[in-house]
Amino acid sequence: MSERNDPAQTRGVADERPAGRGRLRGFLLRDTEPPLALGIVVAIAVIAGETMLVSELRTLAPDHAFGALFLLGVLVVSAGWGLRLAVATSFASMVAYVYFHLDAGGSMLSMRIEDATAIVIFLSVALLANVLGSQARVRAVESEHRRREADLAADLARLMLQAGDLRPALDAAGQRMAEVLDLRFAVLEPEAMTPADGQSAIALGRGTTAPGTLLVPADLTGPMLRRVQRLVPALDALLAAAREREAMHAALEASRRELEKFFDLTSDLVFIGDGGYLRRLNPAFERTLGYSAGQLLSKPLIDLVHPDDRQRTACVVGALLRDGGSAQFENRCLRSDGAERWLEWSVVAEGGVLYGAARDVTDRRWEQDRLRRAQRMIEASHAEVSALAAQQTALRRVATLVAGGAEPSEVYPAAIAELSRGLGIDHVVMVRYDNDDAIVVLAARHPAGPAKLAAGERLPLDETNILARMRATGKPARADSFDESDGATVERVRRLGLRSGMGAPIVVDGRVRGALIIGSAAPEPLPPDTEDRIADFADLVATAIANAETRSELTASRARIVAAADQARRRFERDLHDGAQQRLVSLGLQLRAIEASVDESDADLRARLSEVVTGLVAVSTDLQEISRGIHPAILSRGGLGPAIKTLARRSPVPTTLDIHVDVRLPESVEVAAYYVIAEALTNTAKHAQASEIEIAAHIEDGALHIRIGDDGVGGAAAGSGSGLIGLKDRVAALSGRLDISSPAGAGTTLLVTIPLT
Repeated sequence: MSERNDPAQTRGVADERPAGRGRLRGFLLRDTEPPLALGIVVAIAVIAGETMLVSELRTLAPDHAFGALFLLGVLVVSAGWGLRLAVATSFASMVAYVYFHLDAGGSMLSMRIEDATAIVIFLSVALLANVLGSQARVRAVESEHRRREADLAADLARLMLQAGDLRPALDAAGQRMAEVLDLRFAVLEPEAMTPADGQSAIALGRGTTAPGTLLVPADLTGPMLRRVQRLVPALDALLAAAREREAMHAALEASRRELEKFFDLTSDLVFIGDGGYLRRLNPAFERTLGYSAGQLLSKPLIDLVHPDDRQRTACVVGALLRDGGSAQFENRCLRSDGAERWLEWSVVAEGGVLYGAARDVTDRRWEQDRLRRAQRMIEASHAEVSALAAQQTALRRVATLVAGGAEPSEVYPAAIAELSRGLGIDHVVMVRYDNDDAIVVLAARHPAGPAKLAAGERLPLDETNILARMRATGKPARADSFDESDGATVERVRRLGLRSGMGAPIVVDGRVRGALIIGSAAPEPLPPDTEDRIADFADLVATAIANAETRSELTASRARIVAAADQARRRFERDLHDGAQQRLVSLGLQLRAIEASVDESDADLRARLSEVVTGLVAVSTDLQEISRGIHPAILSRGGLGPAIKTLARRSPVPTTLDIHVDVRLPESVEVAAYYVIAEALTNTAKHAQASEIEIAAHIEDGALHIRIGDDGVGGAAAGSGSGLIGLKDRVAALSGRLDISSPAGAGTTLLVTIPLT
């Protein structure tokens, strides 16, 4: 397999070659010229060699000119020692050429024109070759410098960016720079420095917050100083990159230390492994499993797993190593003392290495086991709890209906429907005990079929069935089988397909009024606690019946009280009219007769008698008003319509009427309506500050409807001390309703509804 060699090593091998093109190139492209004496010796040797070579060639080929060979020495000296020695070599080569090889016999004066022309051409070509060779050497040296500087920049980049610590990297970079540039020393400093004696400082990283310094010898030549300065941009970039890398390295090192702390301090079991053994683990392994770190690292991982979980664990680990990815699983591991610990593993596989963490969930698993046992207990009683909850819900719905004052006829079907749903029973019947030893079905619930019981159906009360026992004892009763019972009622039950039943009595005021019964077609008897559940519904039905009877009795009692009060008023009004008022009228007539018989000369007596008569008339008028308030005579004579019109005429507030009552109504209804309107007119006149009153009355749906409204200040309320309380009671005694609407600033409206029957 091929590997990439280090550039520095490659250069070292090239530098150690004993001979060849590399040595010659290094000699020719030196920064300084070789010693002049060596150049002179080389020039003489080259000229001598050329002379001998040309002599031999002329012997072999006398007709050919070989003077161009003398240019080789010129080029060699020009490439090695520069232009000056090359010019001297050119003239020396010309002299040798003339002296040894021209026909002039070595005399410049006796040479031919052709030879002189050849010499001039030779000298011109030699000088031109000197110039071109010198320029080529300069360019080659510059190119070599650039190449070496590029290699140096690469070496410095490698040194700076591969080093973990900046200071040693700077020292190594300075040494390498001095070596490549042939400097006595080169020192790189990471901060601004003042040069010492014999040193020159070149600032690095100008304009940045992290400057540096390059210290070089103070006696550098101009070209060498320019070479050094050409490296400054690269050194700036390398120094900035090295500082950034050092900061990143420091951050990574800090992160690594934090990770190491987390690795050591976490309570989870963190590890790195290869599937067979653990390579690295944290102290939590030792605390959880009780082994030392050495034991854990030397023990196969699978040996820590409970025998019953090893195969499953090996399958999961094998799949991870084969396919990669991640997995979460739980298994049991064995502590050093043999105790089991449940661990929850989260493992990731990458490149054949496992990275994972495990959490001790033993307490959680124990708690889960305890919860599962508790759940099984809860599930065992779930049916009972569900039944109780359904029953309580059903009871609450029926209780809400009863509390709302629903009539028994509404409660009966609701009660048997809720009882059926609550107990999961299809057959539920409610009956009433009749006085002739019979029962009457009040409500029934059965599956569809021709034999089901219907409301209103009468059945005999057989002595042997549970209905007779409940009537006799006032307690719940049950029949686990109807096989030993007989009678028409039992036979009717058998036709429904029922095999057992039970019920609870409906007791109102200590008297058994009815019963609530359920039946089952199942072969097994009904549960033993079912009687109590039925009894709860029976109690609600009993409460509904009692409430309805109480309301009925209360309404009748209030109506009787109102009727008695109306009768008393009527008698009192009649007594006043027929007694006191008639006597007052008779006394007034007698006094008028006496007044007429008094002599006209006795004016004083006549005036006194006239005053007495006027007083008697006023007393009679007051008694008439009192009797009208106790029981208006117009109501008895003309009915409600004329009475309302009379009240409107007497009202101090203008009143508009819309009366559509053309028939006589029950006396209690007319009296109640009269007093409601009279009280409303009085209150409006005293408190409402109204400018108009509207009264409307009509008969609809078997009831009298009255509306009384004004445009006053409003704010009326039927509270304590208000006259409206008595009106509401009077209307309620007739099963009627009085509603008041009196928002502040918007007037008052009374809506009265009184049933006619």
